[in-house]
Amino acid sequence: MLRRFAASAALMLCFAGAVSAQQLTPSPTLDAIKARGHLECGVHLGLPGFSFADDKGVWQGIDVDFCKALAAAVLGDATKVKYTPTSVQQRWPILQSGQVDLLSRNTTITFSRNASLGVNFLGINFYEGQTFIVRKKANITKADEMDGATVCVAAGSTEEKQATDWFAERGKKVTIVNFQRNDDAIAAYDAERCDAYTAGFGALAGQRSKLKAPDDHVILTQLISNDPQGPTVRYGDERYQAVVRWVLNGMIAAEHFGITSKNVDEMRRSSTNGEVRRILGVEGNFGQMLGLSNDWLYNAIKQVGNYGESYERTVGMDSPLKLPRGPNQLWTKGGLLFTSPFQ
Repeated sequence: MLRRFAASAALMLCFAGAVSAQQLTPSPTLDAIKARGHLECGVHLGLPGFSFADDKGVWQGIDVDFCKALAAAVLGDATKVKYTPTSVQQRWPILQSGQVDLLSRNTTITFSRNASLGVNFLGINFYEGQTFIVRKKANITKADEMDGATVCVAAGSTEEKQATDWFAERGKKVTIVNFQRNDDAIAAYDAERCDAYTAGFGALAGQRSKLKAPDDHVILTQLISNDPQGPTVRYGDERYQAVVRWVLNGMIAAEHFGITSKNVDEMRRSSTNGEVRRILGVEGNFGQMLGLSNDWLYNAIKQVGNYGESYERTVGMDSPLKLPRGPNQLWTKGGLLFTSPFQ
């Protein structure tokens, strides 16, 4: 009996040693963030609802909220973020060169980007779908009716490739007009240099607010693609990638379990749900296993909120965009959002 107990104890010590060794896996990115005292986050040049600076220079949006949540988890302070606006062309070299720790801007997850650019996508924070904005006076109700039209688009974007393929497959003669930046493309459309402008449905909702007469334009409800988007990092540094992945998972799980920025203190004191207690650092050492404090997700939820709070505040019904949750709803409510368990 004593030998069996000793063997079990030795096995537990070996397991603990393995966990300890895993904890010590170097993370140059986390070390750099902690040493400089802030997170370097690459965002969009300015897209209402996703990432844009208001008239006081304060960055807001659902992608900005993720930067804040990551900073809160790593540094304990959601304000410790420096934002670097990036264009469609600039985003990859800025991330690859190490100028930013994270790209959190509306960027579609694709095979070729993952396989050829040396970047990893660590989850989905927004299910997007490409469509078109047209003038109401054109009486266009769906993309199939755009034969002969000119379409403004940002060069090098997934929207450029997808629109070209979609019209070609259907034998439609549509002229794609490229511009360096999304803002240049929407401005050209507003100046009537094109019949339409194409981007994701959510992005178009934000871009429409920049037009001279937003009510004169309509966003087509017909989607020609599914474009999942999420936080992106460089290859390598697996421990940092785990942190980014599980911060996003934590925000989604918090909504699933009803943990909000307002009740997180009460949930931490009184919840008897084991998964909630692990998320909030009451049980286990999940934060320590990532090289963080055990209140990492408590800080993110307390300072930024769960996924649903962020969505409604930035692009949902509490925002000027008023986008319904749709596929960005939890799976328990008919959407596509779910997370792996905190076990």
